[in-house]
Amino acid sequence: MHKLRDASSEAEADLRAQIERIVDKGKVYVLGLGNTDRADDGAGVVVAERLKKRFPYYSFSEHDGVEGTVLDISEKAKGSTVLFVDAGNIDMPPGTIMVVEKEDIKDTEITTHRVQVALMASLLEKNGVRTAIICVQPGRIDFRGELSEPVSRAISTLNRILSSIMADLDQDNPSIRALGKSL
Repeated sequence: MHKLRDASSEAEADLRAQIERIVDKGKVYVLGLGNTDRADDGAGVVVAERLKKRFPYYSFSEHDGVEGTVLDISEKAKGSTVLFVDAGNIDMPPGTIMVVEKEDIKDTEITTHRVQVALMASLLEKNGVRTAIICVQPGRIDFRGELSEPVSRAISTLNRILSSIMADLDQDNPSIRALGKSL
């Protein structure tokens, strides 16, 4: 696990290194989960939507039908990595980022998602796809509320790190995009 709050450049570099160890060399898919009507609970969706501008075939949000995307990736993208990004109560200050392995999620997790993240991760892993969950500690989840400042900073940090990793893997290359488009 890795905890990051108000990222210094060193902490941001550590988080990037941890994610790179999980990712290895294959394609990276980002699946953003959450509810944008509930302020900070939408952090994962915001991350994915921002990444989608540069990586449209590798970034998906809950609005895109994550369950179908997970099935497609599990069938066609062996050797890839799926990073789920979601707000999660990790008992840390708002805006803290933590990378959580599937094994660290309780089987009894209470979720607002139609399908539990641990279940989706298990399906992917059984089909040769690596997974990790990147959690952002929400500060507020009031209905129709605005993102809190710490979570906004965490979203920017994640966008910088994930965009850089995906670019380093040449996922914005047109020929690589064609492969991702086939999903």
